[in-house]
Amino acid sequence: MANKMTEVLVADDNPVLISVLSEIFKESGYNVRTASDGFAALTSIRERIPDVLISDLNMPRMSGFELLSIVRRRFPSIAVIAMSGTYSGVAAPQGVAADAFYAKGSTSVARLFEILIAIKDETTRGSRRVAAPIWIPGVPIDQGGLATVAVACPECLRTFPHSLHNTPFLRTEHSCPHCHHPVQLAVVRPSMDMDQTSLDMPARTVRISVPAYIR
Repeated sequence: MANKMTEVLVADDNPVLISVLSEIFKESGYNVRTASDGFAALTSIRERIPDVLISDLNMPRMSGFELLSIVRRRFPSIAVIAMSGTYSGVAAPQGVAADAFYAKGSTSVARLFEILIAIKDETTRGSRRVAAPIWIPGVPIDQGGLATVAVACPECLRTFPHSLHNTPFLRTEHSCPHCHHPVQLAVVRPSMDMDQTSLDMPARTVRISVPAYIR
């Protein structure tokens, strides 16, 4: 019997896209909540844990990169679908803590439901999970080419400073100075503009035919 997943949380800074996706999921029998960024999504999760989180990667304040890394560690039972109009393909970008990836704009909404069916199998979902880095926001680099951010070790929970040099690196490994646990770090490039990606679907159509067994 398929694992029932009826509670869906959609996080995206594009209000039009969120409205359309919400309507589609509601028409298909899901309970839907929405959030405009990672902080709002975490607040919603604390109020009630969803079965599925569908999150855009490029959002203001707290990006999807950061959000999904936190959710993987604090709420591992949540099935996660990352989505983006910037990346393509069927696999999540390297280092993104997601069970599946939806390339919005270049892929139909029906594909999103196919992904949802696939991740309902908890055994399969668990086998695809790998360790994800802690994503930290990129900060302005001073004239000396150096900036410092505070990072919380996921092992001992103590905070330590980490220096960001004025180089185009994306991922790095740092050892916690307190417990010596290796910590994978990755830098989020800030999103300056709201995502304008549209959904690939027929005009004036919101109802998607979904088999009853996945509702």
